[in-house]
Amino acid sequence: MAMGNIIQECDLYGQKEPWEIWDMFGGATHNQEDLYFFTRLKKKSCNGSRINRLVGSGGTWKGEDSGKEIIDPRYSPTPLGFRKRYRYEDGNPQQIGRWILHEYRLSDSLIKNDTDYVLCRLRKNERGNKSTKFKKEP
Repeated sequence: MAMGNIIQECDLYGQKEPWEIWDMFGGATHNQEDLYFFTRLKKKSCNGSRINRLVGSGGTWKGEDSGKEIIDPRYSPTPLGFRKRYRYEDGNPQQIGRWILHEYRLSDSLIKNDTDYVLCRLRKNERGNKSTKFKKEP
């Protein structure tokens, strides 16, 4: 969460559920839609490139798109970075579409050393559950 002009570090791929992080950093208190954090990526294996996005007690962040390049038109076509969208899933139909995560990372050409940190936007989606939105009432 930005406090003043500071974005805090938080383990979004750790033991806390999205709603616990939301409450911990005052999302509900300040009636916000988005909270921003720096978080460290966790590789599935030491030599691999795949990222472990497990969270809480059995949930995961599922990728919704293949990622989009972030381009600065002044320096096109070299991308500044990439943005990817994830949704939280834990087997509970009530949670589908409720929590959204946008992960932003700098392009490898802009990073001098290997960094495992990304900027994330955690969003609480109040518009409702996509899977139950179109269900007919009995």
